[in-house]
Amino acid sequence: MAGALFLNPYRGSAQTRVYASSATSLETDNVTQSYDQNMATAAQVRANSGLALGLGAYSGYLELNYPAMVPANTTSYVKITTEDNLLPALLGGNLGGLLSTVLGAVLIGNQEFTVDARNGASVVLTGNSNNVANFSGERLRIVTNAAGETLIAITPAVQYNRIRLTSRVGASLVGLGNQKIVNVFETYYVSAPANCGAPAFTNFTGSGITLDALQLGSAGVQNPQFAIDANTTNFSVLSLGILGVGATVSQTVYFEGLSGATDQFGVRLRTTGTLLNLDLINNVRVITSNGGTEVSNQTLSTLLALNLLNFQGGTITTVPVNPGAPIDRITVQFSSLVGASVAQNLDFFGVTRTVAPPVVTPPASGNYFACVNSTASLVATTAAGNELRWYTTATGGTPTTVASGLPFVTPLLTATTTFYVAAAKIGCPEESSRVAVPVTVTPVPTPTTNNASQSFCGFGGATVANLQVNETGVTFYTAATAGTVIPPATLLTNNTTYYATLTDPVTGCQSTTRLAITVTLAANCDVTVTLKAMLQGALFNATGGLMRDNLREAGAIPLTQPYSNVLGARFAHVGGGGTETTTTAVLQANAGTGDAIVDWVFVEFRDAASQNTVIRTAAALIQRDGDIVAANGGPLVLSLPSTFRVSIKHRNHFGALYNQPVTVTNGAAALNFTTLTNTDLFVLPGFDGQEAMATVGGIRALYSGNANYDTQVKYDGSSNDRQVNASQVLSFPGNASQILNYANANGYFSGDVNMDGKVLYDGANNDRQLMLNIIVTYPLNTNVLANYNGMFEQLPQ
Repeated sequence: MAGALFLNPYRGSAQTRVYASSATSLETDNVTQSYDQNMATAAQVRANSGLALGLGAYSGYLELNYPAMVPANTTSYVKITTEDNLLPALLGGNLGGLLSTVLGAVLIGNQEFTVDARNGASVVLTGNSNNVANFSGERLRIVTNAAGETLIAITPAVQYNRIRLTSRVGASLVGLGNQKIVNVFETYYVSAPANCGAPAFTNFTGSGITLDALQLGSAGVQNPQFAIDANTTNFSVLSLGILGVGATVSQTVYFEGLSGATDQFGVRLRTTGTLLNLDLINNVRVITSNGGTEVSNQTLSTLLALNLLNFQGGTITTVPVNPGAPIDRITVQFSSLVGASVAQNLDFFGVTRTVAPPVVTPPASGNYFACVNSTASLVATTAAGNELRWYTTATGGTPTTVASGLPFVTPLLTATTTFYVAAAKIGCPEESSRVAVPVTVTPVPTPTTNNASQSFCGFGGATVANLQVNETGVTFYTAATAGTVIPPATLLTNNTTYYATLTDPVTGCQSTTRLAITVTLAANCDVTVTLKAMLQGALFNATGGLMRDNLREAGAIPLTQPYSNVLGARFAHVGGGGTETTTTAVLQANAGTGDAIVDWVFVEFRDAASQNTVIRTAAALIQRDGDIVAANGGPLVLSLPSTFRVSIKHRNHFGALYNQPVTVTNGAAALNFTTLTNTDLFVLPGFDGQEAMATVGGIRALYSGNANYDTQVKYDGSSNDRQVNASQVLSFPGNASQILNYANANGYFSGDVNMDGKVLYDGANNDRQLMLNIIVTYPLNTNVLANYNGMFEQLPQ
C-alpha cells in the first residue's frame, strides 16, 4: 500500500471544484469540451493501430492544465469512457485481471491508456491500464460515482499542475487499421469538499477469488454504485460465490472530505438467515481509514455487541460505527465461510455519515419541567458548523432549526411531553440520532376556601393576607388569568374579587385555575368599646372613689335591661339594642371590689357628622369603678362604624355627650367620661360645659335626680321629680297607711335617686333631700331657689 494520505478537515457547506482550464493535445477532437466544466461533453482522444508493419499508427494524448499549482496529496478526478470494457474491470482493483476475462475485455494488447500527473514536463505519478496493479493502490484507482460514471482518481504525493491522458492501441491490433477512442469529459479537484454525509465514490477489490469463483458464483461486487446513490432501496452485492474457499471481497466508499472526530456512521447491510446461522457476523468487518491509514477495524459481532438480536436474516440492519477520529472512507470486507455450500452474498445499502448526537444541557434542577399552559426553553449543544433540529416525534416530523446553545422554545404545554433533538451539519440532510428530552408538566391544583364570599371590617385594616384559604404558599392576582401580583400587605377594597393561586415550591408553577374570592367590606364592624362613667347618686356617701352597689346587694337589679319607650323617647333603642339580659352570676360576681355591678346604663352611639342622629344603642352594666361592661360581664363589643360619638344615660340621671368623634383603632375605642373637661362636653345653646355633668370629689359624674325620665330635674312645679319620689313611696304595697315617711319601700325605683335600694321621701338619707340639694347647688341656680326651673339635660333635644 502506498504512503498514507492526510487531508485537512473541511467545515464548509458546499463542494467547490477547481477545473482544468486549458489543454494541449495530439490526435484529439473537440479539445475544448474537456475543460468546459460540463460533465456531459467530452473530447475524443484517438489512437490507431496503422497498417502492415505499423505504418500510419499513432497514439493521441490530451494534457489538461490547471490554472495554478495543485497541492500535494490532492486527488484529481478525470471522467473518462473507453470503447473496450476496461473501466469496469479496473474498478475491481486487484480483481481487475480476472474481471476483464469475465467481462470479455482485454487489458493488454487491445485498447490501452496511460494517465500521468505532471509538474510541468516532469511526471510525478503515472499508471497504465494494462497493469492492474497500477490502479489498485491509494495513489491511483478507478472509482465510480452514484450515477455509475467512471473516473480516474489520481493523488500525487507532490504538487502538480496538469494531467495527461494518452490513448494507445496494443500490439495485438497492430496492422489491422483499428482506431480506439478514449472520451475525456472533465478533470477537476475539490478544494472545498461537500460536508454532507453521503459518500461520493466507490470501488472494490478482492483476494483469494479464482476465475472459477467469478464465473460460477458471480463473485465480486455487483452494481457497486447502488451503495452510494440516493435510492435507499438500492444496494450493491458483495459476493463470494458458492465455493467454500478462503477468499475476501471488499467495497470501499469514499467521502470527499474528512469527517469530524466525533462523527458517527451507519452502515446498512442485509444477508440471509442461513449465512447468519453459519456465523457470518464474524466474517464481515467494517474498516475506517484516513487515506491509507487504518483508523478502526471491527467485526459485525463487535459492532453489534449490544444489539445482536437486531441483525436478522432478510432484514436491513444499520450497523453503528464510531471511529473516534477523522476518516474519509469506509470499507466493508466480506470473507468467505470456508466449507459453506450456499451462495455467500452480502447486500450493501450504503453508508450515512452524521455528526455526534447533541448534548442536552439540563437545567439546575436536573430535569426540564413546564407549567400548564406555558412553554419550556430547552437547550442543547453541538460542534461548530452544526445546527440543532428539534422534533415533536421520535421519527419523522418537521424540525425546528436552532443554533447550538440557543433555546428551543416549546409550544404551550398542557401535559408531560417528550421532544427530540438531532444535530446536523448546516445545510445537510443527514442527522444524528435523536436525543429524547422529556418535559414534565405537573398541574398545580386550585386552592380552596371555606367561603368564596368573605366579609371584613371596612376600617379594620384587613389585608390580602387576611383572606381565608385552606392551603399555604398562596399568591393573589388582580385577574383570573394574567394580571399582576398583589402583595400580602395590600389593604382589601370593597366589592373586589381577588384571585388566588398555589405555587409549587419545586417547579415554581402556579395553579392553572385560580380561586376567586369576592370581598365585601362592612361599614360597621365589631368594635370593643371601653367606656367609663360615674353616677352622682351612687357616689352619695360613697368612699374610696367607688360607687355604692346597694342595688346589687339588695338583689334589686333586674336581669333584663330596663330601658324602653315606656320610660320615654329618651330610651328608644336603635340598631338592635333592647334585648340585653344578664345573669344572677354576673350580678353576684366581684362583690366587695371595684368590678361589682352598680346598675344598668343606656349607651348611645351617634353619627360622627350629625350628633343628633343615634345610630346604635346598647344597654350595659356599670361597675363600681365606673367601667361599663356588656350584659354578660365581658367587654362591650358592638357593630359600629369607624368613627362615632358617644353619650351615656341612666334611668334617673341626666345623660352626657362627648362632643368629639371617637375613632376606632385596631378594632377598639375608649372614652372616659370621668375625666372630661367642660369643653369636651356637648351643651345646649346658652349653657356651659359645667352644667353638663356634676363634679364629685374632682371627677365628673352624671347628674342624678331625674326620677320622671324627662330632660329636667325639678324639685317643685309641674312634672317635678320630687312628686315621683313621693308617689312611689305612697303607692308601695307595704305602705298601707300611705304615709310619706314610710321607710321600707325597698326595690328598683326611679325615685331612688341615691341608689341605696329603697325609695325614701323623709327621714335619714332620703331621696327628696338629695334632689333639693342638687337643685340648689346647680351652678346656674344662683339664687338658690328650690323651685328652680332651669336645670336641663345637656343632650340634643
